[in-house]
This record gives sequence, structure tokens and C-alpha cells, in this order.
Amino acid sequence: MKKRHHYVPILHLKHFAGQQPAGQVWTYDAIEGTQRSSTPENTAVEGHFYSFEREDGTLDASIEDIYEKFESAAAPAYEELSKGRFPDDRGRSHFSEFLGTMFVRTPTWRRMAGELYSRHVQIMTYAYAVDDDAFDKLTAEVEASAGKTFSAEEKAAVRELMIDPSKVKMTIAKHVTLNGFELADKLANIFHAMKWSIVESAKGYFVSSDNPVVRTVDPATQHPIYGDGGFMNKTARVTFPLSPKRMLLLSWDGPNNVLRSSRREQTLGFNIERAKQSERYLYAHINDKRISALAHAFRHIRPGTETQGFGPKKFARTEIPRKWNS
Repeated sequence: MKKRHHYVPILHLKHFAGQQPAGQVWTYDAIEGTQRSSTPENTAVEGHFYSFEREDGTLDASIEDIYEKFESAAAPAYEELSKGRFPDDRGRSHFSEFLGTMFVRTPTWRRMAGELYSRHVQIMTYAYAVDDDAFDKLTAEVEASAGKTFSAEEKAAVRELMIDPSKVKMTIAKHVTLNGFELADKLANIFHAMKWSIVESAKGYFVSSDNPVVRTVDPATQHPIYGDGGFMNKTARVTFPLSPKRMLLLSWDGPNNVLRSSRREQTLGFNIERAKQSERYLYAHINDKRISALAHAFRHIRPGTETQGFGPKKFARTEIPRKWNS
């Protein structure tokens, strides 16, 4: 069983290995404001990141093996794209699947999946708390199950927390945040259907991050209740850095399989978006104080989960422990 799991795969990181030191990737820590170099094998790796506990307490690390299969299948297409060439349809399919798994395997998705599940539970409990009949029925069921009767003060205290859960912490089991394969499959179909471009940086270079698949949309398409339509938004742009000099751009408009050139200010704009949507780390092929400044500038910004409409005004802080019994 493999214990060291890469939340950003070596297949991707090796394309950002530089020459000083040779064969190493520079990691920029937005929170600590530091930078360090290491080999791709020792970058973006965490012990048992994808493992979850079975009922008997042993660890299941099979998800890491599944991700490696997607990486192996996508490797030939990655090499073509990184050289500025588009793969055939089979390669395009494999790389679309790889991009889908790249989106759901990151610390960002782990956190957001936990937050979404946590908020769903809190909205359901809020619904019981704000309805007298529903709360009384739920209380009666709990009392029958526990074999005891709660006092009016105890009921009032619990009801208050159900209405305003911001005063408590909600712990979500790790395995809840690992089930992203269904979404990855849906995303693969969307990515395959989009128009593909390879963007080459004429000056400057692209950086990567611990959340490298970045989606942006026209802010005018954002609905206050229904959101922006996600990846199906017709203004959506999906970017994925292939190397310091090339980046994959997916969109719904324009020609398919085209090469584009990126000016220095455009390349910087892409890097800014990646820094904004990173969880903590940026990756690059060189040690550059400008990247360190970029990471530091957006250290307080992370992709967030938004739930609008019915529910608590403030939600509980969500925690996802590495081990459920910890």
C-alpha cells in the first residue's frame, strides 16, 4: 500500500522542473511567505492524503492507485500538448478524464466538498428548528431513541444552536470528501466538448498551483441565487498550465485546436487568476521574488463555497480530520 500520495501529480510537476537546482520545482508558500525547491517526487505530497478508514480501522489507499491509472493514460497526450501539438480524439478523451480528476483530487476540492456537505446538514437541521411542529416531532423521536426526556431549557439550547450553528464546529468524516469520481466523469465530458487552444507565452512564464484547473466566467452572468452555471456557463474559460511556456485553454466559443500567443501582461493575468484560486501553494521552474510576491498578495483568498437563500445566516466552521478517531 502506497503511503505517499500526490495531490498534484508528478506527471504535471515534472514539466515545471527547472535548472537551478536541476530537475527541481520551486514551491511558494502563500501563508508562510517562504519558497523552497524539491524534486517533483517530493513536491505536493502528503502521507495517506487519499486514504480513508475502513470499518475495522485499517486504511484503504485504493484511490491513489485509481488516480495513477488516469495519469498513465493521459501521459502521451500531455507530452503532445506540452510540445504545442493537439492529440487525437482518443488522447483528447484521456486528457479530459485527467483534467476531471485533477479538479477533484486537490486540497481545495477536499475542503469545499466538506463545506458543502456540512452546510447541507446545517440547512436541514435549520429547517427543523424554525418549524414548531417539525422541531417537536424531531425532539420526540430523539427522546424515544435515547430513552429520556429533555427539559425545556435543554430543548431551547439545542434549538438555538440549530438556528445559529456559527457557535459550534462541525466535523466531517474524511471519506465524505473523497467521493469526487462522479463529478470528475461529468467534467471530463464537458472538457472534451469544449474548444481547445494552446496558449504560448511570448514573454514571461506560467506558474502552476495546488489547484491548477482554474475556471473563470464573465461576472455579469452571475445570478444572485442560482449562481453562474458552473462549467456549462457559455462564457466559461478553463485554464491548465502545461509548462512554463504553454497552457491549455478551454472555452465554448471560437475555433478548435488552435495555437494562441500570450503577451507578458496576459500571462501575468493568467498567473494572478491561478494565485487567487490556489489553496496555499504556487509552483514554478525558477526562484523568482515576483512569484513570492504574487503568492503573498492573495494569501487570504481561497475558492469558497456559496449557499444562498434558505438556511442559517452564519454557518459552523467545518473541520475535516485526517483520521476520524483523532
